[in-house]
Parts: sequence; structure tokens; C-alpha cells
Amino acid sequence: MKSIRIQCLVLIAFFIFCKSADAREELTSIDSLFISTIDSFYETAESMKDEIWTGMEIGPFCIFRVNGPALLYNHPAPPESFIKISDRLYIGEQNGLDLFGATQADINGTLTAINDYGESRYSRVEEAYAELFHELHHLYQLKNIKQIRFDNPAVLLTYPENYINDGIKLYEQKLLYRICFEKDEKRFRKLLNQFYSCRLKREQIIGDYLQYEEEVENMEGPAFYCEYRFYNQYESIGEKIKKNYNQMHFWGILTTPFYGRNNLRARHLGSGLAMCYILNRKFKGWQRDYYGNSESLYDFFISKFKPQKVETEIDSGYFGLSKFHTSREISGHQASFNRFNSQQGIKITLNFIKHPKFRGFDPMHAESINDSIVLHSTMLRLSGRGNSILSVTGSNVVTTIDEEIWNVRKAVLFAPRESIRIENDRISFESDSITLSWPGRLKLKTEKEIIFNCK
Repeated sequence: MKSIRIQCLVLIAFFIFCKSADAREELTSIDSLFISTIDSFYETAESMKDEIWTGMEIGPFCIFRVNGPALLYNHPAPPESFIKISDRLYIGEQNGLDLFGATQADINGTLTAINDYGESRYSRVEEAYAELFHELHHLYQLKNIKQIRFDNPAVLLTYPENYINDGIKLYEQKLLYRICFEKDEKRFRKLLNQFYSCRLKREQIIGDYLQYEEEVENMEGPAFYCEYRFYNQYESIGEKIKKNYNQMHFWGILTTPFYGRNNLRARHLGSGLAMCYILNRKFKGWQRDYYGNSESLYDFFISKFKPQKVETEIDSGYFGLSKFHTSREISGHQASFNRFNSQQGIKITLNFIKHPKFRGFDPMHAESINDSIVLHSTMLRLSGRGNSILSVTGSNVVTTIDEEIWNVRKAVLFAPRESIRIENDRISFESDSITLSWPGRLKLKTEKEIIFNCK
């Protein structure tokens, strides 16, 4: 009976979506797959949430495919354009809500967890749903845990690229990975003391930037831990596949060498996950205790285990490798900028008379070329008065900033000549990855370049 009900649900969704006057394309096999499994995900999330994280609540969520459907679930006030197809499920269009990525979004006045199931990185539906559970935990944090907030991504762009810090960090992360799976209590304590001492060493080198690392761990560590636990509860996946995905997606970030700012934020998702995993091995009810106080996850971890400062002997190879690769990362920023400037197409420079509203970007893929220039390689959204907009997804754009990333003074992008329109004191352009519409005055137009002063 359940399979018949699911088939009917898919058919209803197919009929409603394809008959929509505004629908850009029909439902596909991947849409049917997620429509048919969304109820099961919700039921599993509800049954597992307290086992994974005591007190967690499952809020409203929306999964979608870019230029396809948006499946809104358990939402108290769906937009009028969405149509009800079951007790909790409504279907509409991704374009209508302008949704992108895995995060949280305001949908009709309600903060909602979202995820793009059309991303090619997912090889199984369970991976997409586990990441959605991650975002649902963030939703729970934002609504209920007032003392922790997302890290300031602007700090990420100025984090010191210091080879000594990088060398110690590599060693520190591998220690943390080993602690997760160490069963001998004596070796466990020895590794723990070394981990603690590495952090103290790095604090002397990078100072207050250690707080940035902790801010990532505070918020992302629990959410990444919840994603890990939710993924691993699926019995149908098979242990070999789980083991491979666990190492690749969750633990590998601690054992893979990275330098400078490369994958910096992601590395602290991994260290936050590891601390949560270790705490869960040793202390019952620790989740409620952590969320019930104002300590960082790291400070809470240290207060529970009380490690001792010890002398640490780090193999010189860590520093030899780090010195070489960190210097390459630094020179690589200029190389990235050079590649950006050598693109095909017309170079469009937008000079903003007044800082536009900063609507969003991807901090994991924003590269600081220097103190005032930032390369966004996946997503940037700016807006101004009226219908002024610059939205870039899946392409790259460079911004010149005034001190902070939010204060954009200039944006530079490339576009095909035939697609750029300048008329009625407005520049406009639209493609699969870029939407631009901004009023102002043309300053310069040549065969290779357009400079436009935006109001």
C-alpha cells in the first residue's frame, strides 16, 4: 500500500508541476526520486533526532533543483505559488524563491533549511538527506541556541598564511583523528595532551585568529557531527560504502594536507566533528551540557578532559613541506587573479557610487588576493535600489572592498559581447550563471572592456 501511495504522490506532483504556466521544464527522474523519499526522510529524522542530539527539533525544510521544482515540507505558511500535494508537502519552483546551495533561507517569513539535491557530488539520496539534516541542525541552533552564531567569513580572508602554524596544524589534526579511534586509555591521554599543547603553540603564533577557528567549530562541529550520525544510521547503504564515504567526506579533511587558507573553514568542520565524536564516546548527555553554557566547543572539550601541557616533538618534515606549500599558496593567489583576468569575453567593471547591499556569497570559495581584492569563484549576490541586482552562481567575479568584505566598491566579471545591453542608463546581462541589471552611467566602452558607474 505504501508503494502505491508514493506512486500516486509522484504522479500528482508530475501533473501539477508540468501544468504550471511558469514551469521551465518537466519533472525528471531525480525529482521523482526525491518526491518518493521525502516522507521517509522526515519520519527517520523525527525518530532519530533525540538519539543523535538530545533536544533537537526538526523544522521546515525545502529541497530543490536549480531551474526545477522546489519541494517545501512541514512549512507553516507556504507561498501562494506553491501547491499542496500531501499533508506536509508542497511543490513550487526553485526560481520563484531564488534558492541556492545548502543553508537556511527565509521562505514567506519563516526560516527554512534548504538543500539542492541536483548537485552532482551526491552519489546516493542518503548523502543529500544527511546534508539536509546538517542544515536542519543549524536551523535548530539559530532558533534555540542564542550564545553561538556563525563565524564571520570576513576573518577567513585575512587569516595568516604562516608555514609554522600550518605545520603544527597538520600534526594537530592528525592527532585529533587518532584520538577519535584510540581505545587504549593511556595512549588516549598521551595523544590528548599533545593535541592540547599544539593548540597552545599555535595560539602564540596566530593569536586572536584562533578564535575564528573556534567559532567555526562551535557552530559547524555539531552540525557536521549530526550529518555524520544521520548518514551512518542507514542500514541499507552497506558497511564498505559507508566506510569509504566516511573517510572521504567526514574524516579525510583531518588527514589530507592543506596549507594557507585553502579549505581552512572545512578543516574546522572536521575538528569540530572530531571533538563531538570524542565527547560522545566518553560522556552521556554532553550535548545538552554544551548548549547549556557559553563556552566554545574547544573550551568545553578541554574542561571535560582536562589535558596537560607537554613538550611536543613535531617531525621537521611537517615544517619542510609546509614552508614549500604555504609559499605556493600565497603566490597562487596572484596566479588565480591572473587566470581570472585572462578570460574570454568583455571585461565589465561595475563602479558603485554607494556600497550595494551584500546578499550572499560562498565563504568556502572566496579567495583573498590581497587586503582589498576578493575572488568569488562560485557565488556572489549584490542588490541595490529598486530592481538592481548582480547575481553570480557557478561562475567567477572579483570584488574590490573597503576594509570588510561586505563593503563592495567595485565588481568585475566577464560576459559575451553580444549579450550585454546598455540602454536607458542601465546595464543588463543574463545567462545561466549571471544576472545583471543596474542603473547608472557608461564611463568607457572599448572592444575589450566596459566600465559602468552604478547608482
